[in-house]
Amino acid sequence: MADYQVVIKRIVSPDGKIIAEAKSVAIDGDGTREISQSVSVNVSSHSSSSSSSVKSSSSSFSKSSSTHNQ
Repeated sequence: MADYQVVIKRIVSPDGKIIAEAKSVAIDGDGTREISQSVSVNVSSHSSSSSSSVKSSSSSFSKSSSTHNQ
C-alpha cells in the first residue's frame, strides 16, 4: 500500500489573488519513492500579466534488505 504526502504553499495578495504556489507530492510504496514538485508564479500589473510554471519529478529505489544464514 502506498503512502502519500502532499504539501501546498501559497503566497496570496491582500486582495485574495494567488501570486505563487508551490506543490510537492511524495509517494512511498513497494520499495520505491517518487517525488513530484511544481512551482507556479503569476505576476500582473495594471496593463499586463504573466505566468510561469516549473515542474520536476524524480524516483528512486530503496535498498532491499537481505538475510544471511550462518
